[in-house]
Amino acid sequence: YESRMDRDLVKGTNTPIALPASNVLQFLLEDGSKVSARPSGTEPKIKFYFSVKGVLRSRDELHPMEEEMDRRIRRITADLGL
Repeated sequence: YESRMDRDLVKGTNTPIALPASNVLQFLLEDGSKVSARPSGTEPKIKFYFSVKGVLRSRDELHPMEEEMDRRIRRITADLGL
């Protein structure tokens, strides 16, 4: 977001982002999940934020969906070595 450019690493294209510049990296994954990274404002460390999504068709699917979302986040953090 600092450069205000979206870089598609698969297609090799760049597209302007219509948002204010910010010291953030955000990666959009094939399944729609997101990984965002930014420096802490008060400490010498990097903060990571994970977002996963799914389609909940009924109330009965809530618990299995929560488990699936937890699995996805664990898989992402393992792939990043976190």
